[in-house]
Amino acid sequence: MKQFKKVLRVAGMIMLITLASVGVGITGGIPVPSNRRKDNSIEIKTELKETDENESGNIRYEDCL
Repeated sequence: MKQFKKVLRVAGMIMLITLASVGVGITGGIPVPSNRRKDNSIEIKTELKETDENESGNIRYEDCL
């Protein structure tokens, strides 16, 4: 009886593996998610406007002398 249960258990496991393989073969499996956020991300670039020292409005001590 123990031998029969062991054979039945192994046969059931083989049947489940076979059915799962057939199901994956028919449907094509699970699609792999693609991470497109990094590819389509909008990058915000900020640049400082270069100004001359005279245009900045700051008075230097050396200019006052």
